Amino acid sequence: MHPCLRTSVSVAGTFFQVYAKPNNRADSRLGITVNKRFVPQATARNFCKRLARETFRTHRAALSGVDLVVRARSVVLSASSAQARAEILDLMQRAQRLCCDRADTGQPR
Repeated sequence: MHPCLRTSVSVAGTFFQVYAKPNNRADSRLGITVNKRFVPQATARNFCKRLARETFRTHRAALSGVDLVVRARSVVLSASSAQARAEILDLMQRAQRLCCDRADTGQPR
C-alpha cells in the first residue's frame, strides 16, 4: 500500500475518493488509481484518469503543499462528467484543507 494511502486524510464522494498528505513542498503531486473491479471497461478507466488529471492540472496552483491520490469508486459516464469533475475538485480542496488543518494542529490521522 502506498504511504499516502496509509497515513493520510481521505474524503469520499459518489464517484471518487481523494487521499491527501502534506509534502512540505511548494508544489503538489497527483496519483490516480482506478481498480478494474469498480470500473471494468478500459475506456471507462481511462476516462476517469483523464478527468482527474485534467481537473488537477487546471487547479494545481491552488492545491499546493499536498500529495493527492484520487481513487475511482464507480463508473463515470460521459453524461455525468461535469458532475464528476466538480466532485473531484471539491474533494481535492476538502482533502487539502483537512490535511493542512491537521498538520497545523499536530493531530495524527
